[in-house]
Amino acid sequence: MDQRMPDRFAAKAFTYERGGFREGYVIAEGGVIVEEDEGPCPERTDIQLALFPDVVNAHTHCADYGLKVPAGMSLEELVAPPDGLKHRYLRDTPGEVLSENIRRFGEASASHGSSAFVDFRENGAEGCRLLREVCPDAVILGRPVSPEFDPGEIEEILRYADGIGISSVSDMPSGYIEDVADMVRDRRALFAIHVSERVREDMDLVLSLDPTFVVHMCEAEDSDILKCAEAEVPIVVCPGSNMYFGKVPPISRIVDMGADMALGTDNGMLREPDMIAESSLFIDIMDRQEGDSASVFDTFFTLSRKILNRNIGLGRAIQRRYMAVPFEGEPLPENIFRPGSSGMSLTKRIGSERRWSSRTYLCPLTEASTPRPPSRRLSSLRRPWEERSPPSTSWIRP
Repeated sequence: MDQRMPDRFAAKAFTYERGGFREGYVIAEGGVIVEEDEGPCPERTDIQLALFPDVVNAHTHCADYGLKVPAGMSLEELVAPPDGLKHRYLRDTPGEVLSENIRRFGEASASHGSSAFVDFRENGAEGCRLLREVCPDAVILGRPVSPEFDPGEIEEILRYADGIGISSVSDMPSGYIEDVADMVRDRRALFAIHVSERVREDMDLVLSLDPTFVVHMCEAEDSDILKCAEAEVPIVVCPGSNMYFGKVPPISRIVDMGADMALGTDNGMLREPDMIAESSLFIDIMDRQEGDSASVFDTFFTLSRKILNRNIGLGRAIQRRYMAVPFEGEPLPENIFRPGSSGMSLTKRIGSERRWSSRTYLCPLTEASTPRPPSRRLSSLRRPWEERSPPSTSWIRP
């Protein structure tokens, strides 16, 4: 919780729900919402908040959170496998240090209001085990370390992970990636891949792998984005890390082409897991690209609605986590995510009755940014170790 706020406060609240904000109020104590309802607040309101429930940071690399990056390094020098600086750091750093990096990253992510983060976890099965041990609610996509396809290694990774996350088709032999993707699909797990981050890559090859989602697409052409839209493969964009290397994600074109888009903060060594700061960058880029800045709101939920379809468990009790952002004026993206905006994390137990005013502030969302129903393929995915009961096909709501 933001330390500038009192332990107990009342706020006028605008809660985002599928295309618009609903107006009400909340009263919070110690970072927990103890009352929410429609109409005027019975107490004096101290602040006005935009509330975003169950925000998912759609792409992270948490274990490099402790790496200090020298100035002037190129994208290849820093992250290209197997010997980029990041990979040498992860390979040579003791496990207890990496665990501490992960712990601090997870705490920072939660403090900024994210309910979960989707991590491309390096270091094979052991790396996935460390992350699962430290951050049980993380969505983990492990990366194999064997230079040859090893089914036993994939099985071991999937003991701890929700799926596999691969670097790119440019970094690995296509046959190797195809074998990994085939096995992951057979296990009904998630498969994701970086695409066209440094150079444009073959989108037909990428989509032949049947990825759950792709990441970056900075160098993608319109035809590549359109193919993702037609295949219903979401695109995760990471404006902050891309801009660090002089790249700009084509977020306006992604909306125009009708592809689903999610937002991530990428490497912990470059960016804090702060979705509020990332959203401010997103809006700045969208404005420069003359696109619809209100599309930022649905990027928080694309993966949870279409792919994850699961409750977020915080501690022993089932709760919801809200990203709460103070703002002034109408609930518009430019008012909520101003440069330098900060927020707080609020939690609330699931199950208490919720009543809302009929007053709804509709956002000027484009047709492309309106969520489509999850496809049969995506909604059937679930964690490999969970009981094989039928998956939920609806987004969990209070």
